[in-house]
Amino acid sequence: MAGSGHDSVTGLDDRALGRIDLILFDADYRDSRAAIEDAWRVAVLASDARVLADHERTRAAAVRAANERRDPIAARVRTSTSLHRWLLGLAFLLGAVAVALALTTRVSLESGMLSSGLCAAVSVALFWWLEPRRANGSLWGSRAPAVIHLIFGMLWLLAAAYVVVFRWGAADPSLAASSGLTLLACAGVAALILWFHAFRADRSGRQTGIARLTGDLVDQQDAAEVYDALDRWWSTAGHEALQRNEARVRRVRTEVLARLRLATLISEGEEQAASRMPEPAQWSERRR
Repeated sequence: MAGSGHDSVTGLDDRALGRIDLILFDADYRDSRAAIEDAWRVAVLASDARVLADHERTRAAAVRAANERRDPIAARVRTSTSLHRWLLGLAFLLGAVAVALALTTRVSLESGMLSSGLCAAVSVALFWWLEPRRANGSLWGSRAPAVIHLIFGMLWLLAAAYVVVFRWGAADPSLAASSGLTLLACAGVAALILWFHAFRADRSGRQTGIARLTGDLVDQQDAAEVYDALDRWWSTAGHEALQRNEARVRRVRTEVLARLRLATLISEGEEQAASRMPEPAQWSERRR
């Protein structure tokens, strides 16, 4: 989204700005009216990380209840926390370290390759474990696309090929080096297989917009039930957020509108008009 990454117009803290950008990046608004209507909801969710997490738990619980009624052994509805996002970062780090260790000549082939293979194996294991959360958009929305698996898979396989061609013949490889090379190559193949499945998930469109709310449903006919549960949540959460810290919510909403304008989703006139709009008389989940 074009508005993301810009400085705050109200001096808002970086964490709140990050939540705003994360929500708006994948909002997929149909038009300026839909964006303006959603500004109050975004402000409530972005003003407090606990409110955003509670909204996600409510959504997941409603989807889970509907799925269990349709199919008692339906797959779990996965949600994400800060821990899962830290683990995604760890997977990135280990994947990069695996390539560096395989390519560097400063480390012996034996110790370097074993460490490289282990790093790649742990990295791809984390990617596989996090995939259900990545696929449903709860991990980091569309900011974590399936192509990351393809990139790491190709890097690991190319690093393994480099070792075989340029480093393998210069030494007498030990069992540790052979094991590390095997792990690195297997991790590369596993990442490519994961990319194939993840790419199909990305094409489903369930990671962004209102489609993400009901994307985990076994049967989309139960969507109304999920919306009803979220409407009940909003009926209290919206008013409580304003009662608890009205000044902050309004400040965050000002920031939301500014970012919508920077993204050219609304005009300057629409931003000014929206800034004078009162809070909703009745809170409910976004539907368009």
